[in-house]
Amino acid sequence: MSSIFVAGAAGTIGSAVLTALRDAGADVVAGVHTPEQAEGLGQSGVTARPFDFADQESMASAMQGCDRLFLVLPLAEKMTRFGHLAVQAAKAAGIGYIVRSSGYGSSSDAHWRLGREHGMVDQFVEDSGIPFTTLRPNTVMQNFATKLAPMVRSGVLALPEAEARVSYIDARDIADCAARLLLDNAGHESRVYALTGPQGLSLAEVADILTRTTGRPVAYRPVEEAEYMDALARAGVPEWNTNMLVSLTRVVKLGMAGNVTGAVEHLTGSPARSFADFAAASAASWA
Repeated sequence: MSSIFVAGAAGTIGSAVLTALRDAGADVVAGVHTPEQAEGLGQSGVTARPFDFADQESMASAMQGCDRLFLVLPLAEKMTRFGHLAVQAAKAAGIGYIVRSSGYGSSSDAHWRLGREHGMVDQFVEDSGIPFTTLRPNTVMQNFATKLAPMVRSGVLALPEAEARVSYIDARDIADCAARLLLDNAGHESRVYALTGPQGLSLAEVADILTRTTGRPVAYRPVEEAEYMDALARAGVPEWNTNMLVSLTRVVKLGMAGNVTGAVEHLTGSPARSFADFAAASAASWA
Protein backbone atom coordinates (compact mmCIF):
# COMPACT_ATOMS: atom_id res chain seq x y z
CA MET A 1 0.00 0.00 0.00
CA SER A 2 1.21 3.51 -0.81
CA SER A 3 2.04 5.82 2.08
CA ILE A 4 0.56 9.29 1.64
CA PHE A 5 1.90 12.53 3.13
CA VAL A 6 -0.70 15.26 3.67
CA ALA A 7 0.99 18.65 3.89
CA GLY A 8 -0.97 21.22 5.86
CA ALA A 9 -3.05 18.53 7.54
CA ALA A 10 -4.33 20.91 10.22
CA GLY A 11 -5.93 23.33 7.74
CA THR A 12 -9.46 23.33 6.37
CA ILE A 13 -8.71 21.38 3.20
CA GLY A 14 -5.80 19.33 4.54
CA SER A 15 -7.74 18.11 7.56
CA ALA A 16 -10.63 17.09 5.32
CA VAL A 17 -8.22 15.15 3.09
CA LEU A 18 -6.73 13.46 6.15
CA THR A 19 -10.21 12.39 7.27
CA ALA A 20 -11.17 11.09 3.82
CA LEU A 21 -7.98 9.04 3.54
CA ARG A 22 -8.32 7.61 7.04
CA ASP A 23 -11.93 6.68 6.34
CA ALA A 24 -10.68 4.81 3.25
CA GLY A 25 -8.14 2.89 5.33
CA ALA A 26 -5.12 4.53 3.72
CA ASP A 27 -1.63 4.59 5.20
CA VAL A 28 -1.33 8.32 5.82
CA VAL A 29 1.12 10.69 7.50
CA ALA A 30 -0.10 14.12 8.59
CA GLY A 31 2.29 17.02 8.07
CA VAL A 32 1.62 19.83 10.55
CA HIS A 33 3.33 23.04 11.59
CA THR A 34 3.90 22.52 15.31
CA PRO A 35 4.85 19.69 17.68
CA GLU A 36 1.65 20.46 19.60
CA GLN A 37 -0.48 19.78 16.51
CA ALA A 38 1.46 16.57 15.90
CA GLU A 39 0.91 15.48 19.49
CA GLY A 40 -2.81 16.23 19.28
CA LEU A 41 -3.23 14.16 16.13
CA GLY A 42 -1.07 11.42 17.59
CA GLN A 43 -3.46 11.08 20.51
CA SER A 44 -6.22 10.27 18.02
CA GLY A 45 -4.13 7.57 16.38
CA VAL A 46 -2.74 9.59 13.47
CA THR A 47 0.92 9.43 12.50
CA ALA A 48 1.88 13.11 12.44
CA ARG A 49 5.17 14.88 11.80
CA PRO A 50 5.91 18.58 12.31
CA PHE A 51 7.59 20.44 9.47
CA ASP A 52 8.26 23.98 8.31
CA PHE A 53 7.21 25.19 4.85
CA ALA A 54 10.18 27.58 4.96
CA ASP A 55 12.67 24.75 5.58
CA GLN A 56 13.20 22.32 2.69
CA GLU A 57 15.20 19.90 4.84
CA SER A 58 12.47 19.66 7.48
CA MET A 59 9.88 18.95 4.79
CA ALA A 60 12.03 16.29 3.11
CA SER A 61 12.60 14.64 6.48
CA ALA A 62 8.87 14.67 7.28
CA MET A 63 8.07 13.10 3.89
CA GLN A 64 10.56 10.25 4.26
CA GLY A 65 8.98 6.84 3.70
CA CYS A 66 6.00 8.29 1.84
CA ASP A 67 5.55 7.94 -1.91
CA ARG A 68 2.52 10.20 -2.49
CA LEU A 69 1.97 13.82 -1.51
CA PHE A 70 -1.06 16.04 -1.09
CA LEU A 71 0.17 19.62 -1.33
CA VAL A 72 -1.91 22.59 -0.19
CA LEU A 73 -0.20 25.80 0.90
CA PRO A 74 -1.13 28.44 3.47
CA LEU A 75 -2.26 31.84 2.22
CA ALA A 76 0.92 33.65 3.22
CA GLU A 77 3.31 36.17 1.72
CA LYS A 78 5.93 33.53 0.96
CA MET A 79 3.44 31.07 -0.52
CA THR A 80 5.26 30.80 -3.84
CA ARG A 81 8.58 30.26 -2.09
CA PHE A 82 6.97 27.65 0.14
CA GLY A 83 5.66 25.86 -2.93
CA HIS A 84 9.08 25.79 -4.56
CA LEU A 85 10.70 24.39 -1.42
CA ALA A 86 7.94 21.80 -0.99
CA VAL A 87 8.46 20.50 -4.53
CA GLN A 88 12.21 20.31 -4.02
CA ALA A 89 11.64 18.46 -0.75
CA ALA A 90 9.31 16.02 -2.51
CA LYS A 91 12.01 15.26 -5.06
CA ALA A 92 14.60 14.74 -2.32
CA ALA A 93 12.25 12.45 -0.39
CA GLY A 94 11.49 10.28 -3.43
CA ILE A 95 7.81 11.23 -3.73
CA GLY A 96 6.36 9.50 -6.78
CA TYR A 97 3.06 11.35 -7.25
CA ILE A 98 1.65 14.73 -6.19
CA VAL A 99 -1.93 15.93 -5.89
CA ARG A 100 -1.69 19.71 -5.81
CA SER A 101 -4.59 21.74 -4.41
CA SER A 102 -4.42 25.11 -6.14
CA GLY A 103 -7.01 27.84 -6.76
CA TYR A 104 -9.87 28.26 -9.19
CA GLY A 105 -8.79 29.85 -12.47
CA SER A 106 -5.12 29.91 -11.51
CA SER A 107 -2.26 30.08 -13.99
CA SER A 108 1.24 31.52 -13.99
CA ASP A 109 0.06 34.31 -16.30
CA ALA A 110 -3.31 35.00 -14.61
CA HIS A 111 -4.30 38.67 -14.63
CA TRP A 112 -5.10 38.57 -10.89
CA ARG A 113 -2.41 38.30 -8.28
CA LEU A 114 -3.58 35.34 -6.20
CA GLY A 115 -4.19 33.37 -9.40
CA ARG A 116 -0.59 34.02 -10.48
CA GLU A 117 0.79 32.99 -7.08
CA HIS A 118 -1.07 29.69 -7.21
CA GLY A 119 -0.22 29.26 -10.89
CA MET A 120 3.50 29.62 -10.28
CA VAL A 121 3.37 26.84 -7.70
CA ASP A 122 1.39 24.70 -10.14
CA GLN A 123 4.18 25.26 -12.66
CA PHE A 124 6.81 24.16 -10.13
CA VAL A 125 4.88 20.91 -9.69
CA GLU A 126 4.49 20.39 -13.42
CA ASP A 127 8.18 21.08 -14.09
CA SER A 128 9.38 18.79 -11.28
CA GLY A 129 9.24 15.62 -13.33
CA ILE A 130 7.09 13.99 -10.63
CA PRO A 131 3.75 12.64 -11.90
CA PHE A 132 0.96 14.93 -10.71
CA THR A 133 -2.68 15.94 -10.84
CA THR A 134 -3.73 19.51 -10.10
CA LEU A 135 -7.04 20.39 -8.47
CA ARG A 136 -8.25 23.97 -8.78
CA PRO A 137 -11.16 24.37 -6.35
CA ASN A 138 -13.35 27.43 -6.08
CA THR A 139 -13.83 29.24 -2.76
CA VAL A 140 -14.65 26.81 0.04
CA MET A 141 -18.03 26.98 1.76
CA GLN A 142 -16.27 26.43 5.08
CA ASN A 143 -15.12 30.07 5.06
CA PHE A 144 -18.63 30.97 6.20
CA ALA A 145 -18.21 28.68 9.24
CA THR A 146 -14.72 29.96 10.12
CA LYS A 147 -13.39 33.34 8.93
CA LEU A 148 -16.85 34.74 8.15
CA ALA A 149 -18.70 33.11 11.06
CA PRO A 150 -18.77 36.36 13.09
CA MET A 151 -20.51 38.08 10.16
CA VAL A 152 -23.06 35.28 9.94
CA ARG A 153 -23.75 35.51 13.68
CA SER A 154 -24.07 39.30 13.42
CA GLY A 155 -26.72 38.88 10.73
CA VAL A 156 -24.91 40.93 8.08
CA LEU A 157 -22.55 39.72 5.35
CA ALA A 158 -20.69 42.95 4.57
CA LEU A 159 -18.60 42.07 1.52
CA PRO A 160 -17.72 43.79 -1.78
CA GLU A 161 -18.91 41.21 -4.29
CA ALA A 162 -22.15 42.93 -5.40
CA GLU A 163 -24.51 40.49 -7.16
CA ALA A 164 -21.78 38.30 -8.66
CA ARG A 165 -22.10 34.55 -8.26
CA VAL A 166 -19.60 32.06 -6.87
CA SER A 167 -19.86 28.28 -7.27
CA TYR A 168 -18.69 27.65 -3.70
CA ILE A 169 -17.39 24.14 -3.01
CA ASP A 170 -17.52 22.09 0.18
CA ALA A 171 -14.02 21.22 1.44
CA ARG A 172 -15.25 17.66 1.89
CA ASP A 173 -15.74 17.40 -1.87
CA ILE A 174 -12.21 18.65 -2.50
CA ALA A 175 -11.02 16.03 -0.04
CA ASP A 176 -13.01 13.24 -1.67
CA CYS A 177 -11.50 14.14 -5.07
CA ALA A 178 -7.99 14.27 -3.65
CA ALA A 179 -8.38 10.99 -1.77
CA ARG A 180 -9.67 9.24 -4.87
CA LEU A 181 -6.59 10.38 -6.83
CA LEU A 182 -4.11 9.60 -4.06
CA LEU A 183 -5.50 6.09 -3.77
CA ASP A 184 -5.71 5.45 -7.52
CA ASN A 185 -4.44 8.00 -10.03
CA ALA A 186 -4.72 5.78 -13.12
CA GLY A 187 -5.81 7.89 -16.07
CA HIS A 188 -5.47 11.18 -14.20
CA GLU A 189 -1.76 12.01 -14.36
CA SER A 190 -0.85 15.43 -15.80
CA ARG A 191 -4.49 16.50 -15.67
CA VAL A 192 -6.01 19.63 -14.19
CA TYR A 193 -9.52 19.64 -12.70
CA ALA A 194 -11.51 22.77 -11.88
CA LEU A 195 -13.67 21.90 -8.87
CA THR A 196 -16.92 23.69 -8.04
CA GLY A 197 -20.12 23.22 -6.15
CA PRO A 198 -23.39 22.43 -7.94
CA GLN A 199 -24.53 26.03 -8.48
CA GLY A 200 -23.34 29.61 -8.59
CA LEU A 201 -24.75 31.66 -5.72
CA SER A 202 -24.84 35.38 -5.03
CA LEU A 203 -24.19 36.50 -1.47
CA ALA A 204 -27.85 37.47 -1.20
CA GLU A 205 -28.76 33.86 -1.99
CA VAL A 206 -26.15 32.62 0.49
CA ALA A 207 -27.69 34.88 3.13
CA ASP A 208 -31.14 33.43 2.42
CA ILE A 209 -29.84 29.88 2.92
CA LEU A 210 -28.12 30.89 6.16
CA THR A 211 -31.32 32.55 7.37
CA ARG A 212 -33.25 29.33 6.85
CA THR A 213 -30.52 27.27 8.51
CA THR A 214 -29.91 29.42 11.57
CA GLY A 215 -33.49 30.56 12.09
CA ARG A 216 -32.17 34.13 12.41
CA PRO A 217 -32.19 36.83 9.73
CA VAL A 218 -28.97 37.07 7.74
CA ALA A 219 -28.70 39.73 5.03
CA TYR A 220 -26.11 40.71 2.48
CA ARG A 221 -24.86 44.31 2.55
CA PRO A 222 -22.61 45.24 -0.37
CA VAL A 223 -19.67 47.43 0.65
CA GLU A 224 -17.01 49.34 -1.21
CA GLU A 225 -13.56 47.82 -1.55
CA ALA A 226 -12.02 50.46 0.75
CA GLU A 227 -14.46 49.60 3.56
CA TYR A 228 -13.66 45.90 3.13
CA MET A 229 -9.92 46.60 3.31
CA ASP A 230 -10.39 48.72 6.44
CA ALA A 231 -12.35 45.90 8.08
CA LEU A 232 -9.60 43.41 7.26
CA ALA A 233 -6.97 45.76 8.69
CA ARG A 234 -8.98 46.19 11.91
CA ALA A 235 -9.18 42.39 12.17
CA GLY A 236 -5.39 42.18 12.01
CA VAL A 237 -5.17 40.63 8.55
CA PRO A 238 -1.66 41.21 7.12
CA GLU A 239 -1.38 43.62 4.19
CA TRP A 240 -0.27 40.91 1.75
CA ASN A 241 -3.24 38.71 2.63
CA THR A 242 -5.57 41.69 2.29
CA ASN A 243 -4.24 42.38 -1.19
CA MET A 244 -4.76 38.74 -2.16
CA LEU A 245 -8.33 38.73 -0.85
CA VAL A 246 -9.11 41.97 -2.67
CA SER A 247 -7.73 40.53 -5.91
CA LEU A 248 -10.07 37.58 -5.44
CA THR A 249 -13.13 39.78 -4.91
CA ARG A 250 -12.31 41.68 -8.10
CA VAL A 251 -12.31 38.42 -10.05
CA VAL A 252 -15.65 37.51 -8.50
CA LYS A 253 -17.16 40.87 -9.48
CA LEU A 254 -16.03 40.30 -13.06
CA GLY A 255 -18.24 37.19 -13.11
CA MET A 256 -15.34 34.74 -13.35
CA ALA A 257 -16.18 32.56 -10.33
CA GLY A 258 -19.74 31.44 -11.00
CA ASN A 259 -19.17 28.69 -13.54
CA VAL A 260 -20.13 25.13 -12.59
CA THR A 261 -18.15 22.04 -13.56
CA GLY A 262 -18.93 18.35 -13.17
CA ALA A 263 -15.43 17.44 -12.01
CA VAL A 264 -16.44 16.39 -8.50
CA GLU A 265 -18.91 13.82 -9.80
CA HIS A 266 -16.47 12.76 -12.53
CA LEU A 267 -13.77 11.98 -9.96
CA THR A 268 -15.87 10.63 -7.09
CA GLY A 269 -19.04 9.29 -8.69
CA SER A 270 -21.15 11.49 -6.40
CA PRO A 271 -22.57 14.96 -7.07
CA ALA A 272 -21.04 17.93 -5.30
CA ARG A 273 -22.64 18.93 -2.01
CA SER A 274 -24.97 21.92 -2.07
CA PHE A 275 -24.56 25.03 0.06
CA ALA A 276 -27.69 24.00 1.95
CA ASP A 277 -26.05 20.64 2.74
CA PHE A 278 -22.97 22.44 4.04
CA ALA A 279 -25.02 24.88 6.10
CA ALA A 280 -27.02 22.10 7.75
CA ALA A 281 -23.80 20.29 8.69
CA SER A 282 -22.21 23.49 10.02
CA ALA A 283 -25.13 24.94 12.00
CA ALA A 284 -23.23 24.68 15.30
CA SER A 285 -20.69 27.22 13.99
CA TRP A 286 -23.34 29.96 14.12
CA ALA A 287 -25.08 29.01 17.36
